[in-house]
Amino acid sequence: MSLGTLDKILELQRMLAGKSKLEPARRFHSLYDKVYRMDVLYEAWRRVRMNGGTSGIDGKTIGAIEASGVEVFLTNLAGELRQKSYLPEPLRRVYIPKGSGGRRPLGIPTVKDRVVQQAVKIVVEPIFEVHFSKASFGFRPGRGCHEAVKEVEMLLNWGLVNVVEADVVDCFGSIPHDGLMKAVAARISDGAILRLIRQWLKCGVMEDGSLRSTITGTPQGGVISPLLANIYLDGLDRIWRQKRMSKRESYNAHLVRYADDLVILTDKSAEEPYRLLKSVLKGMGLTLHPDKTRVLDARRESFDFLGFNFSKKVNPKTGKSFTLVLPSRKAQMSLKEKIRQITAPCVQKKVGEVIKGYVNPVVRGWVNYFRIGHSSGVFNKIRNFVLCRVRRYMRRKQKKHGYGWKELNASFFYGILGLFYDYHVIGRPRPAWEAR
Repeated sequence: MSLGTLDKILELQRMLAGKSKLEPARRFHSLYDKVYRMDVLYEAWRRVRMNGGTSGIDGKTIGAIEASGVEVFLTNLAGELRQKSYLPEPLRRVYIPKGSGGRRPLGIPTVKDRVVQQAVKIVVEPIFEVHFSKASFGFRPGRGCHEAVKEVEMLLNWGLVNVVEADVVDCFGSIPHDGLMKAVAARISDGAILRLIRQWLKCGVMEDGSLRSTITGTPQGGVISPLLANIYLDGLDRIWRQKRMSKRESYNAHLVRYADDLVILTDKSAEEPYRLLKSVLKGMGLTLHPDKTRVLDARRESFDFLGFNFSKKVNPKTGKSFTLVLPSRKAQMSLKEKIRQITAPCVQKKVGEVIKGYVNPVVRGWVNYFRIGHSSGVFNKIRNFVLCRVRRYMRRKQKKHGYGWKELNASFFYGILGLFYDYHVIGRPRPAWEAR
């Protein structure tokens, strides 16, 4: 796709965002014809291809579609959308392990459905995005986990140490369809767009050869699911603003939310903000987890948010308090377990292949995510653990195959050290294209 075509899409998004911002009560009624524009479909395909992913229930992969011709695929898809004959396929159920134990269900749409979802997202996201709260950081352009972590750190440094650490029970799977469609219809009156979204919510899940209907939730795994979750949960942010909860003359209770992961920080009592949060979520059909939701004082207890651990400490030299931000213990144990599996005795791969193809990518991604905060000491421990596991793996291979240290490519081994080098010696993150 040419740069000029991308400019047209950006101009479309700017136009929709501008109208939405100038007219907050406006409902958009002419959007569907923009979804099947070829430039929008090509951009949707590019994003789906960049994100990768597996096939849906039809078994068609991104590579298979490229082999048969992307232009033909998108032309046919545009025709189906124009004639309104497009129907989504049921989702393919897969499970991934959760950090807290158990498995998280995902619903994988077909590549074709992902392209259409991405095209709809390109068109409708700007309409909602300009009205989303500053307290929301999840799955939004220009915002992410690091921004949310820095916001929590800043609020703790301001002295907002009374914290509500909240966990919503199966948020994505519990969102009521009627409430979600009402939230979408508050800004969009185009019946064809609403019909598409309703079809995606009701298409069902294929599991163990049987089709199961879905009566609630926006399945994790779909391209448009995070946007739909943000649209629905914006109701919480809106009530928070209406009741002026974050104002200093009120409760000074600041909400920081990354999709369904959220914390509340205040320098006053956290009991009333907690009661309001529980009441609002109950009215939205959502429930706080009784065992994972708690009210705490950050000066006495630490808490986890988005994989980081936060606590208030006192500098022994200056006597001033500061916020200590570290990779959580759960995140460290998860990485160590991955490294153990990669370097386990049952792995029958060459040393260079294991280090270059498995160890380094895993460690690099982990280090890039946790590069903010005060992670230096934890990085040293992780580095020593990884090197110890690699040495052990190399010794086993040396005994079994008679390898000598000189025969091994040292650049693979010392590449692990390079992943940590910039964070401790230079003090800046290593760009992905420079990392070994």
